[in-house]
Amino acid sequence: MNDLQMKPENIPIRTDFDAHAHAMSLPIQDVVKELTELLGATNVAVIGGVTETRAVQQWTTDREPQRAHVLRFALQIATMIAAVADRDLARAWFHGSNPHLDDAVPLMMLRNLPLTDIQGKLMAAARIFAARPPGGPASS
Repeated sequence: MNDLQMKPENIPIRTDFDAHAHAMSLPIQDVVKELTELLGATNVAVIGGVTETRAVQQWTTDREPQRAHVLRFALQIATMIAAVADRDLARAWFHGSNPHLDDAVPLMMLRNLPLTDIQGKLMAAARIFAARPPGGPASS
């Protein structure tokens, strides 16, 4: 196996376990970079609890985000969703009112609530979404 095949970013995300392992194995700078690629700098700033995207850029180089654990969790969910859909749909999932979360918006939950209070609910909603990819048959 060559070096290209060994890099975590080249490992396909197939399950929530893969997404978890991927998000946990990366340095926080790479977590921020990947999350920014998937969701955009503005959304990463919201999740990270800051008002300026300049802070997000600093997190990719020399500053440690205060909410690194929340950013890792967001990357886990985003990669899980993007694996069955695409970036645009992953962004929409974070922005949309979610019936599995009592119509709350995941992005706002990540910004406003302690992760320990919402982690299970968000992961359950993401798993439900990932199990029923867009264009797939609706369950009864």
